[in-house]
Amino acid sequence: MSLSNFKKTIRQIHLWLGLISGSVVFILGISGAIYAFQDEIKDLVYKDRLYVSPAQSRLPLSVLLPIAEKAIGKAHKISRAELSQTPGRTYMFRALKVDKKAFGYWSYYQYYDKVYLNPYTAEVVFKENAKAEFFTVVLALHMNLLLGDLVGHFIIRWSVVCFVILLLSGLVLWWPKSWKIKQLKKSFQVKWDAKFKRLNYDLHNVFGFYSFLLLMVIALTGLMWSFDFTTEKKTRLLSDTTKLMGQMPVDSILNQAMNAAPHTAYFLYNFPAAKSGTVNVSAYQDKMRLYDRQQYKFDRYSGQLLQHGKSFEQLPIGSKLIAMNYDLHTGSVLGLTGKILAFLGGLIAASLPVTGFLIWWKRGRSTK
Repeated sequence: MSLSNFKKTIRQIHLWLGLISGSVVFILGISGAIYAFQDEIKDLVYKDRLYVSPAQSRLPLSVLLPIAEKAIGKAHKISRAELSQTPGRTYMFRALKVDKKAFGYWSYYQYYDKVYLNPYTAEVVFKENAKAEFFTVVLALHMNLLLGDLVGHFIIRWSVVCFVILLLSGLVLWWPKSWKIKQLKKSFQVKWDAKFKRLNYDLHNVFGFYSFLLLMVIALTGLMWSFDFTTEKKTRLLSDTTKLMGQMPVDSILNQAMNAAPHTAYFLYNFPAAKSGTVNVSAYQDKMRLYDRQQYKFDRYSGQLLQHGKSFEQLPIGSKLIAMNYDLHTGSVLGLTGKILAFLGGLIAASLPVTGFLIWWKRGRSTK
């Protein structure tokens, strides 16, 4: 096959995959760009529910948990608590139940409630129907197009596979015919004063090249989730149900985690759903980078530590990459700089189907 025929074949693949997946890639790009700074935006917009006046000491979790349960209601069971160790931050308790086989956003979330407590006074600061919260909707749009996991996740997965192929085929089509100065300028520079047709082509071609590595990282880390490569293996550790005692020793469990990881930014305290389930506590050492964490499993009845997870530094390279998957996808692995890159990457990803469609549409009209 000659080079011209090879490029013609690649161009046809690029065209049809772009037409098939373009609208989904546009939605993913826009929603990803919006979600990139969700923590920073929440700190400003939700300040009243996230921050309180700090005091000398926080109340025990055993005191706060019943108040959170009463605020949420008996019908909805609390599954997780986010316990920030930053002075002046509220504790957040979450009750969540989803139906993974349901179709549509409102059917997928059977309930999703959050209650924010002042950890110093036990005052209920805010109760939130997280199902209707803006960033919850944006995240669901990004993950399953508001269609539910069964249908939406399938569409997202294969659209991102198409996007990876589009990036690779786009690089082939971008590759300069010659490496002379004139040709290189066309491949590396946007001619901002050109007519619309040429400007649109440059925006697609040149921006696509400069964002290639960034978008490839974002796409591949997204596929890691889609194909469940980041899912942790289920542990065989179980709580000893023969030692049924009254209330769960939540204070003892949290104190053990605090002593083991005294410099933690916040704890995620996961309550077991099954009677034989364990209490899983994740100690995040950094507010922004989620890969830097320690994980612990406790017997829900005795409070005994059953498993002490490895620190990030102790993990093998493959496990480190899996642990970093979320931070690579969102850019938070590089801090604020990485988030800015992820934001720009999302906007460029959203622009590529638009500029690509206009190239095809204008070319079709010119041919006619």
